[in-house]
This record gives sequence, structure tokens and C-alpha cells, in this order.
Amino acid sequence: MTGPLAPTPTLELLRAAAVLCGPAAQRLFEVLAEDYPASLERRPGQLLRAADASAADLDGLLAAAGVASTDDLRLLAARESGLRLAEPDLRFTSRDPESEPRERSALRRMITAEEGNLRRTLADLQANGALELAAAALLRARRRWVLGDLKSAGYASLLTSDLTSSMRDVFLVQPATGATVNAISDAHADDVLVVFSFRNYSRLTVDVAREFHALGASVIALTDSYTSPVCSFATHVLAVDTRSESPHHSPTAVAAAAHVLAALAAAGAKGAARRSRRRAELFRSLGSYGLGQTPSVAAAGEAEGAPDLPGPAAGLPGTGLPGTGLPAARATDPSGLPSVPEEEPPPAR
Repeated sequence: MTGPLAPTPTLELLRAAAVLCGPAAQRLFEVLAEDYPASLERRPGQLLRAADASAADLDGLLAAAGVASTDDLRLLAARESGLRLAEPDLRFTSRDPESEPRERSALRRMITAEEGNLRRTLADLQANGALELAAAALLRARRRWVLGDLKSAGYASLLTSDLTSSMRDVFLVQPATGATVNAISDAHADDVLVVFSFRNYSRLTVDVAREFHALGASVIALTDSYTSPVCSFATHVLAVDTRSESPHHSPTAVAAAAHVLAALAAAGAKGAARRSRRRAELFRSLGSYGLGQTPSVAAAGEAEGAPDLPGPAAGLPGTGLPGTGLPAARATDPSGLPSVPEEEPPPAR
């Protein structure tokens, strides 16, 4: 390519949009216009560094110009100029000393692999019915325990948070000997344990699953293979594709499968909507929310002052608590899973 072309309608549209969006967008436009349309063969990250701008600045500029993405902008430029523009070379350099020297892998291949993991995992779990059976086990359970060790501790925390928002008696088991001994001691045959177990498999996780299995409790295992050690003690196995281009297993499908499991359980739990509203009201009364409010709402809240925590007689509006005079809403069950009412606290043994 010999040099920049004459201004085109798309380039002029970008110029007008940059004036509206501010200095960062104008710097981005100057970088794009310097050797347009050849500049579109550079990676978006290279354009941002050259313009000292952020990804939000680039998205804002494209949105103001009515363009969906840099890929669409490249197609428009190629159509106007009659030139064939190469796609940016999306690469990264691996500096792992055990890998081949200066090994180069395509970033696009990594993204495609993650999309494939997610698609295959959710399609397989839907096809074999494993998600529905596991969600039904959570609904029937007297208490729900969640355990993850090493990297899986993060997955366990996420699932516990999702389950707690829709049902009670959900307990996160800390991956330590004392905490697991306490959980096994308190466990009952009507309980369910959800475990995350991926290579390299945690011995602690497998041992706890074995003890719950020996008690007669249901064990739901999210793992990477039907041959993983925890499967010997699992009532329900949710096999998750964790293949990755990096040295670490991929968390994409793991987090998605756990989220879908929690959503299915919430859909079938009576009282889930009421519990969610009660939690939201309590969070607001404790001042945990408010950063996302509009200025008018925030100003009104400051004028009224922070609400006091209601006592047992006062109740919370719209939650069905004593003193409100408002009935609690009933949750629907769009998933088709069996609806189980919120159980009373188990009697002391």
C-alpha cells in the first residue's frame, strides 16, 4: 500500500464522532486516519496504546459513528477503498521456560477454544439430563454443603453465593481439616454435598466426598472427567470441559455450569422470590447498595437519612414479614423441576 487514501464517508463519519466524544476519541481518530485504511490492520490494542486511549474510548467512538466493532469498520473501509485488508495478527508470546523457545500461539485460537468448551459442556449437560437431576437433588436436600479446594475454592464461593440468594441452609465448607471434620460431623443422610474437583485432584475433596457418600448423602461432583477420583463417590456427575491453550485448566465452562445449576435450583424453590426480596431490602437498609443510583435518587436518600434497621414487629415492606400486612409472594417454577417448600429448621438430634 502506497499511502493513505482520500477521505471516505466512513472516515468523515469517524471524524465527526470524535469531535463529539472528546480528546481521547480525537487521538484515536488521528491514529486511525494517519494511514487509513491500513491502520485497521493493526490490533485494537496497538491502536489504543498509540493514542493513549482506553477500550471504552474506542467503543464510544465506534458507537457514535454507528459502527458495531473494529471488524465491521474494517469491512466498511475495504468496501469503500476496494482493497483487501488483512485481519490483525492476534498473537501473544509465551515466556514459559518449559515451552518451545519464543512459542507463538494465536489469541483467536484461545478465544475459540473457550467458546467451544462452553458450548460443548452446556450442550452435553442438557442432553444427558445431569443438570436437572442435580438441581432436583439440591431442592430435596435438608442442607446443602459446597466444597472446593485449591483453585476450586473460588468456584465453591461463587456457587454458595448464588444458592444462598434463593434457599437457606447452604454452607460453604472451608478447605481445611477442622472445617471439613465439622461438616462431616454435622452432615445427615438427607443432605447434599457439591464438590469441585479438577486436575490436579485435591485429596481433601475426594476424602470429604467419600465420607458424605458413606453417610448416605447425595454428592454432586463438577469435575473434568468421568474417570476423576471423586466420581467413585458421586451421585451426580457434571462433566465440564476444561481444556485450555494455557498451562492452567479453563474456568469458563466451570463457572457457567455452576451458575446454571444454581439458577435451575432457584427456579424450582418455593420461597426463592420472597427470600430474594428480603435480602435486597436488608442490603438496602444496611447501606450496602446505592453506588448505582441516579443523582436524584441518591439525593433523596441523603435527605431522608439512612433507614434504621426494622425490629421484629416493624417488618420490611413488601416482604411478608410480620407487621407489614403484606403477603409474601409465591415463587413460580418455570424449569419444570419439582417445587419443594422451604423446610422448617431440623429438630436437634
